[in-house]
Amino acid sequence: MFHVFSLAKALINIHLLKKRTPLFLSWNITFRCNLRCQYCAACDAPPEELTTEEIKAGLDALWKLGTRWITFGGGEPLIRQDIGEIVQYARSRGFQCYLSTNGSLLKSKLESIKPGVQHINLSLDGSETVHDQVRGKGSYAKAIEALELCKSSGTSVSLQCVLNRYNLDDFHKAVETAQHYKVPIMFQPATKWLSTSLESNPIAPDTAPYREAIQKIIALKQRGAPIRNSYTGLKHLAHWPDPQPIFCAAGKSMAILEADGSMLACHQCQVKDFLHGTAASGTWPEKFKNMPLPKHCAQCWCAPVVELCLFFSLKPEAMLNALRYR
Repeated sequence: MFHVFSLAKALINIHLLKKRTPLFLSWNITFRCNLRCQYCAACDAPPEELTTEEIKAGLDALWKLGTRWITFGGGEPLIRQDIGEIVQYARSRGFQCYLSTNGSLLKSKLESIKPGVQHINLSLDGSETVHDQVRGKGSYAKAIEALELCKSSGTSVSLQCVLNRYNLDDFHKAVETAQHYKVPIMFQPATKWLSTSLESNPIAPDTAPYREAIQKIIALKQRGAPIRNSYTGLKHLAHWPDPQPIFCAAGKSMAILEADGSMLACHQCQVKDFLHGTAASGTWPEKFKNMPLPKHCAQCWCAPVVELCLFFSLKPEAMLNALRYR
């Protein structure tokens, strides 16, 4: 009932009242990471982080602003020693808490985060050979260990696969893993630039084979594979990297918080503001109020954001898919 009421209220705010509310928040609480994935430059981002108490104060303010869903990410969020305290406090305030992780530190942190986290998004890019090639030797074994730990402990978990030039003929291995462990999997492309950077991405997929891969993913979903993307979302992603119109929820029903507490409507379009220190700042209400909306879209590639935008644009298939995998 919480989900239905909050989503209905958000739809009314956006379409009828034209009111902005940061219902969904993605919070990169650190850019430190114990891996060096080839398509990510998080470790080169500004190192400033909020303290535990500053994060708690932020959570109090965000609840008052209307935030109800938070995904904690990074970097690697489990690298923070206070991550258990953070997610447990967030849960005590009433937030629906999700956490995105590479899984390598989950064994030592699950006990502390489990009371606060309702769902874990776990990175898996294909077979052991390809996953380790992209993320570092031994990372695949750690990811599978984390997946098995989630299953054995009753922790809700799904897989996240980033399509890059190394796994376009290998991603089906990640689907097979999802089927074996009976968990859903979501796909999105690696960006043309390194994440949290303005540098070009050396392993961004070439357009033609990437689009072929998306068509194969659609076919797998049609055959019953637990693909978390909606058909509408996959068809949108099939246009990448060319711009494709989509209702944009950035800054209207969702926002991004960086490790230093600065706020963006969209990390993809406004990463320059973060890197140059011109992202929205001030008190927590001021951050959201003064946060500029994106003036252009370089093509929405982040699959969870795409699904959220399609939900708020009232696309029936995407809405039903979102409720199924909420």
